[in-house]
Amino acid sequence: MGKSSGIRIVEQATCEDVAARGGIERRLDIDRQGKSIQQLRAQRAFLGIHRADHDEIGDLRHAEAFTLDHVGPADDKAALEQVRSGEATLGWIRVAELTELAPEIATLSVPFLFMDQKKLMALLDRTSAAPLLDDQLRKQDLEPLGYLDGGALRLVGASASSFRDLQGRQITARPGSLRKVAFETLGLTMLASTPQPQQAAGDNLLELRTDDLLAFAGAGQGLTIAEPPHAYDLMVMVAHRGRYGDLPIDIRETLRTKTAETAAWQRGAAVQSDAVALQSLRAHGVALSTLPEDERREAHDRVKAAVAGSLRDADQSILSTVLAYAD
Repeated sequence: MGKSSGIRIVEQATCEDVAARGGIERRLDIDRQGKSIQQLRAQRAFLGIHRADHDEIGDLRHAEAFTLDHVGPADDKAALEQVRSGEATLGWIRVAELTELAPEIATLSVPFLFMDQKKLMALLDRTSAAPLLDDQLRKQDLEPLGYLDGGALRLVGASASSFRDLQGRQITARPGSLRKVAFETLGLTMLASTPQPQQAAGDNLLELRTDDLLAFAGAGQGLTIAEPPHAYDLMVMVAHRGRYGDLPIDIRETLRTKTAETAAWQRGAAVQSDAVALQSLRAHGVALSTLPEDERREAHDRVKAAVAGSLRDADQSILSTVLAYAD
């Protein structure tokens, strides 16, 4: 008997901030007719995807809805190892945590590296450098499926309108070894942690992501947010390459296509979410200050040199392509 399948990834917003990592529930829906219900049960077990609901009609018809594996943000390194080992089939990983495995990709979240953030997003286009970056993950037994924008990153503090105000200060920022190199190059001491609203007082300097901004709105009196964003907290959806390769080809290719479409949609939605967050902050009396262009250029030049010096063992052809986009 022949078989047919309808497969799609379904997104449903679970909170107002569509750019927040947990703000969208992703579900893989499969409506498939196979040779036997036993085969379909085995397929479901092989996928290892959580919260599976299914309905069996007769001997052959099978409909399923899966919530995709989502490894929580508390420990991205552990999440990465779960996917690499095959314990998890799929997972969202911060690219900043890929320095050891794919340093060329980790550069995409380095503070002040990209002068034009639109060029950064252009790198993720399938017709641009994304295939070259993807190959670096495949060398590590990971199959990349799409890049997600976790949110724009900005400097926030009582005085954050010039790099002269930042020298010698400590900054609380999301982790990543290349990110630490960049901040230290600019004269800052990085404390790798997720910023908390109570840290907004005094002389503290913070790096806030789009989904942090609204949480800080109430504590925003007297704070200055440096514009434009100096980086984006990008994430990549990866699959265990062996498990992904063993999936039926219709599921495998549809999952790849739909995930890429989902990621592209999300990156666009994140831009809108960021604009809404900034508007709310203005209403709460938070000041926005544009860092001087010449200071941003100087910071870029210093960070670019530091990144190149730190990644002498990386694939230099790919690294040079990324750094060219950064100018």
